[in-house]
Amino acid sequence: MSVVELTSTTRHRRRSFRPNRQARNEAKWGYLLIAPMMIGFAIFFLIALGASLLLSLTTWDMLSSPVWVGFDNYLNVVRDAEFRNALGNTVAIAVPNVVLRLVFSLALALALNSNIRFRAFYRVLFFMPVLTMPVAIGTIWKWLYDPAFGPINGALGRLGLPRPEWLSDPKTAVIAVVVVLLWSSVGYDMIIFLAGLQAIPRDYYDAAALDGAGSWQRFRDITVPLLTPTTFFLSVIGVIFSLQVFDLVYVMTRIDQSNQLPTVVYYIYEEGFRNFRMGYAITVAWFLLAIILVFTLIQFRLQRRWVNYT
Repeated sequence: MSVVELTSTTRHRRRSFRPNRQARNEAKWGYLLIAPMMIGFAIFFLIALGASLLLSLTTWDMLSSPVWVGFDNYLNVVRDAEFRNALGNTVAIAVPNVVLRLVFSLALALALNSNIRFRAFYRVLFFMPVLTMPVAIGTIWKWLYDPAFGPINGALGRLGLPRPEWLSDPKTAVIAVVVVLLWSSVGYDMIIFLAGLQAIPRDYYDAAALDGAGSWQRFRDITVPLLTPTTFFLSVIGVIFSLQVFDLVYVMTRIDQSNQLPTVVYYIYEEGFRNFRMGYAITVAWFLLAIILVFTLIQFRLQRRWVNYT
């Protein structure tokens, strides 16, 4: 090898070494900057998650030391009729809430994406319930549903219609809770759908109109396919949110120290903080986590068939 070639090779190695050292320094600073967040994540989430898994294998009343029972709690959950009832109530709330939430929010987004007067005002109006505290929402709607003094039953009575015990009967309580969930959460999905609609190029609609496509055809062949990623995202978070509903159920359907519509999260609260069976409550929480993971994985598997990312 000549002296010139050797010199050029040495220079090339020096140049390649400098960027590598610079990249390592940048990576080092990057790790240092995210270290506080990762340490907090490990302490307040990962360690707590591992501790809860161990406590789920014990019986613990929070006043004495935990007693190891192995998998007895998990076997008891499977045989627990109250847990099955709470799970049934949760599913009865989740299914109509997720479906109707997507339908109503998409309809509102389509309406508020058009050239109507006071469009910005309506967007703010429909989004306002999202910013309201759930306890305040539940308190107001509990008064509205009051069988004796509530405005809803008052209006039904003046029309000569039956005046149901909205929150005392589990069947009507499901309807009442779903209505409140829709009222309080449709605004969020509407904003996300609006962002998705505004990301669709207007040229697609103009080209379809030139080809003679009507409003329904443009909606079916352009809007719906291009909104599938947004719909998938909202369906995932809608299922997760609906399976964890607690605050509205606690405020609205808890009458005389008993709940007419216990959900899984309410059952966890009742077992842990009222019956002082914290080990068993944690076990139910792990069951709920497993159910949420299963539904989420199913949704991610099915999205390959209908979600269009192109």
